[in-house]
Amino acid sequence: MRYVRRVLGGLISLFVGLSITLRELFKKPVTLQYPHEKPSLSPAYRSAIKLIRFDETNSHDCVACLACQKICPSFCIDIEGGKVEGIKKKRATKFTMDFALCSLCGLCIDVCPTVTLEYSKLYDEAGYNRDWNMDLLEEFTDYEEQFITEQREREEKAAAEKKAKAAAAKAKAGKNEKAGKNEKAGKNEKAGKNEKADKVGGQAEEGEA
Repeated sequence: MRYVRRVLGGLISLFVGLSITLRELFKKPVTLQYPHEKPSLSPAYRSAIKLIRFDETNSHDCVACLACQKICPSFCIDIEGGKVEGIKKKRATKFTMDFALCSLCGLCIDVCPTVTLEYSKLYDEAGYNRDWNMDLLEEFTDYEEQFITEQREREEKAAAEKKAKAAAAKAKAGKNEKAGKNEKAGKNEKAGKNEKADKVGGQAEEGEA
């Protein structure tokens, strides 16, 4: 009897397993043929930080303020930079991060004043030694000289537009001031004529009396 119960229990277990297999067989597969297919990552996915490339300038906007380096609890960020002749903002000349030390806390992203840092979507990186340094400026190096030239032109154009607006505003203010003076002079002249006419009319009335 015990043997029969064990056989029946095994058959029931087998049919339950087969029913699950059959049910899953007709569902859409969730596996990826990696590395030929790339996964769709969540917006909340965190990986090594990266510099954002802005469409307006086709470059990053790191000004080497060192805010991220100072706040990093893992001391994994190293930045150098300085002024560039012809443009107002400072530029970073070195931006490396030791990913082996990074805790992905996000403090560097939060304090960035130019909002030029974000998490990258790297998911298949591997480090083979303790010094896993990543150069965040590497992808911008070839374009840096062109960026500086274009930035000078943008700043010169902005300065010229600002100067033209100031001149237009000054001219408008002068025109309004002149119009105000003419209007005031016209009112005073009219008031003088009215006063003179009233005086003449009063004298004529006195003569008739």
